[in-house]
Amino acid sequence: MPALYTQPQIVRDELVTHTSLTQDETVSTMMPNLTGGISQFRYNQHGVPRLERAKHVRFLRNALGTLPSRFLDASRPWFLYWSLAGLTLLGEDTSPYRQRLIDTARGMQNDTGGFGGGGKQTSHLATTYAVVLALALVGGEDAFEVVDRRAMWKWLCALKQPDGGFQVCAGGEEDIR
Repeated sequence: MPALYTQPQIVRDELVTHTSLTQDETVSTMMPNLTGGISQFRYNQHGVPRLERAKHVRFLRNALGTLPSRFLDASRPWFLYWSLAGLTLLGEDTSPYRQRLIDTARGMQNDTGGFGGGGKQTSHLATTYAVVLALALVGGEDAFEVVDRRAMWKWLCALKQPDGGFQVCAGGEEDIR
């Protein structure tokens, strides 16, 4: 584990905020995990705790279920992508989630192109990116057919700016990534 992650940050801002206090609390809680200081874990030769694969798979599968109401619709596409990406990286088959994802994605897609976080939400580049990545992870021609390519093309062209950047949504801020 690089020393950067096993000691408190070297450069500190003296401004104390709720966020900085929460960050300090998180660092002090996590530091024993990063330095090999918790005896209940088995560590590899690099000092990293062994991956509890079965627990991770169970967590990711649960994340693909119904999200509690405290989660924003706008983050749903990201939960779908992150969970499916995690399962894929762990060697799990994501095809059982294909039809549910297709149905969910259809409800997020706008007639004018792109995907919002939920039904009737404005299309946004970030949520569109997450939905398309999730569809790619489950694969299959039927998953790719969900995307209205003509509407997507028109929407993307409308977001394109003269300097090469794109607005993230109609009338939204520009992002050059």
